[in-house]
Order: sequence, then C-alpha cells, then structure tokens
Amino acid sequence: MKFQCEACERLIPLESYRLESGGLVVSCQRCGAESRARAAQPLAVTPSVGGEPLASARPAEEPVLESAARAGAPALRVVRGAVAAAPPLDDEALFVPPPGHCPKCVSTRREVDTSCSQCGLVYANFVESEHQPSEALREEWRRLAGEWGQWEAHDRLLTLAMGRGELATAGRLYRVRLARAPDDAVAQRAREEIVRRATVVVPTEVEGAGASLLSRRMRGVAIAVLFLVVLLMSAFIIQRVGVLLSGDVP
Repeated sequence: MKFQCEACERLIPLESYRLESGGLVVSCQRCGAESRARAAQPLAVTPSVGGEPLASARPAEEPVLESAARAGAPALRVVRGAVAAAPPLDDEALFVPPPGHCPKCVSTRREVDTSCSQCGLVYANFVESEHQPSEALREEWRRLAGEWGQWEAHDRLLTLAMGRGELATAGRLYRVRLARAPDDAVAQRAREEIVRRATVVVPTEVEGAGASLLSRRMRGVAIAVLFLVVLLMSAFIIQRVGVLLSGDVP
C-alpha cells in the first residue's frame, strides 16, 4: 500500500508510522510531513525492533483508511492502485490501445460504430503511422515501463515530450496505459501533469500572437504616415514646377 502526500505530492510507501490516541500517524520520508489517519476497523499489532508495538500495514483483513489530517498538518490519502504492476515491455501493450477503444484518442467505442464520437475519426481511414510518437519518445516510453514506480522517470519523459512538442502524444500514451489499467494512479497523475504543463505553454503562445498583431498594426501605421509624407512632397514639387513654368518666380 502506498500513500500520496499532499504536502509534496509524492507517492510514499507505508514505512514510517506509529499509533497515537487510537489513530495512525504516518510520516513522509521525502518532506517529513506527518498526517493522521483513522482505521475503519482495528489494526493488527506486530512488535518492531526494540519491542515497541507498531501498527501493521497488512492486518488479517486489510483496513480501510480514511484521511483525517490534524489541524495544520498536510492530508495524506490512500492511493488505490498506486502499486499497480508496471506495463509489459512489448510494443503492442505500450503503444496500441486495447480492443474496444478508438485507435486515435483511445476513448471507448462500440462495435457498431464506424466513427469516433469523441475525435470524429472514421475508423476505416485510420493510419497508424500518423499517430505514432517520435523514435526518441518511443525509446523513452519503453525505458519508463521498467521504472514505472519512479516519478522522476515520468518527469523525465514529460520534459522530453514538452521540449519536442509532443505533449499530446505523451498524453495518448498514458491514455493507452489507463485503457489497459484504469486504476493506475501513477498514469492518472501523469495525465494531470500533462494538462498542467499544456496550460503553462498556452499563455506564452497567446502573448506571442498579441505581440505579432501589435507589430502588424505599427507597421501599417508607419506605411500610412510614409505614404502621406510622399503625397505632400509630391504636391509641393508639382506646385513649384508650375510656378517656374509660369515665370512668376520672385
């Protein structure tokens, strides 16, 4: 069983804990934050080194823990499915959606459907090679399958995808994983991180578009002013030539 610390948002194993006033106090090994949880049924007690009794993480019947953080302490919640098995290493399981899913957006589909209600894909027109990740991202995804429980490995893949402009492709890979393992909390967290990173990129693009529009407007104003100056100079020159030809030069 693992928990997700809401102070540092890391998945931590149930290793450092103690009983206090009938509740279970768990410490995060990364940030040191403590949270209290109460058990829905009694916890079994096993002796620890030194003879001090500690709450067992696996009693005869696994307890259902409900988060009840102390005032001022970060909450700690059970992450169901956080210890799901790592994805198989074969390419079909890693890159191909399972049957019953759209091959493009990986949403669920019915056998009678000829097109996807989510992305509009006509299944008969699907070309697999057009929706495959780059070779660099494919290799990193294969490597990640062997390090699935380490968030640093997921962060490395997302950083690579963001740098290559393949965040959407990385999102599809995680949807493939969730289609095969819906309770995989690591994949769910990675999808949320993809959405967060994508929303960070959007304002920059909007600002760039705004700057480009302002630049075009300034260029238009400059051209209009230049045209007006040329027109005035032309009128002045024509007037002086007319004066010279009439002989009225002072």
